[in-house]
Amino acid sequence: MVVYVEGVGMTKIDRHYDYSLKDLAANAAFAAIEQAGGVDGIDYLVFSSSLSSLQDNQLDTASYLATSLGLRGIKALNVEAGEASGLAAISVAKSLLESHQADKVLVIGAEKLNEFVSSKVYKQLQMLYDGDTKSFYNIGFAGDAAILMRLYMDTYNVDRELMSYWPALMHSNAKENPYAMLNFAIKPDKVAKSQILADPITLLDSYPLGDGAAAIVLSNKDMSSSPLAKISAIESSTGYGSIELSEDPLLFDSLSEAFRRISNIADTSNLDFIEIHDSFTITAMIILETLGLANRGKAAELVSTGYFSPGGKGPLANPSGGLKARGHPLGATGVYQIAESSLQVANKFPGVKANNAKKGLVVSLNGLGSSSYVALVEGV
Repeated sequence: MVVYVEGVGMTKIDRHYDYSLKDLAANAAFAAIEQAGGVDGIDYLVFSSSLSSLQDNQLDTASYLATSLGLRGIKALNVEAGEASGLAAISVAKSLLESHQADKVLVIGAEKLNEFVSSKVYKQLQMLYDGDTKSFYNIGFAGDAAILMRLYMDTYNVDRELMSYWPALMHSNAKENPYAMLNFAIKPDKVAKSQILADPITLLDSYPLGDGAAAIVLSNKDMSSSPLAKISAIESSTGYGSIELSEDPLLFDSLSEAFRRISNIADTSNLDFIEIHDSFTITAMIILETLGLANRGKAAELVSTGYFSPGGKGPLANPSGGLKARGHPLGATGVYQIAESSLQVANKFPGVKANNAKKGLVVSLNGLGSSSYVALVEGV
């Protein structure tokens, strides 16, 4: 069943020391509600976040947030799926509408990653790994990304400089996005020369830690008045999420299965744009190849030739700037992606626009693919 996006709201991703999680969530929610024409009909709130219950020592945030927004009496629940929490929450909201347990759902994703010192936040981020095998004894996210990038470059004979075009493209897109955290341009030759996190991964290959909130109002067909967009399908899958266990580390098995599932129920061809989970440069390359948008080992080359750039032959990649430059407030990211994609197909996105966009694909992962979510957003 198709569900409709009635309104969206986003805060600029930044280090919001002066705002609480509820402040950010409220700012995004009120903007989405206003665009949707008001609170009438909203009977469910779904809240997504990854670390807020740890950082705020707060459970059942959705219920308290509903009351603080003046929506006391509606139904509410929290959704947590690591980095994929935002798109998981939208998947749950879509199911609520499909099963007629709700007529109109407010989905809010919010995260405060600068609430504590970075060392504490990074320790909490380790919980995105499997706690039985890896979260307490690992080389970190940049270390895993470095292994994958080295394996990728060696397997496909790809030069390090070729990998630098993706971050440059993301920053070029983000500088036009008023909600982006790193909205400034960089040149490809600066990427490899920036601070090394884990060779060959550098600072400019990685996403920044940012605070932010995004919200959308979803409705079913009967409640829809003048929607921005429609979410035609959402699918997901679980996977190994581990370099050590994967039969092919240069392919995300959960994403491959999720994309197969969504392609069986919706037309995923002729995409105008994509919003993908580029937590690191190498993550983007593997996602592009897992989706079949580039042949194995050829994604970096296509990026360098402008294939995924504005005016290129392929779908426009991350017109928002992606996790790399828009920012990655974990549990809010998937909601940002859907909000941005909805504005794209409505021709209302305030940044880089995909030309005459009618269809876009959104991809969200946790870690190295312990779970993957894929959504198809189309115009109405």
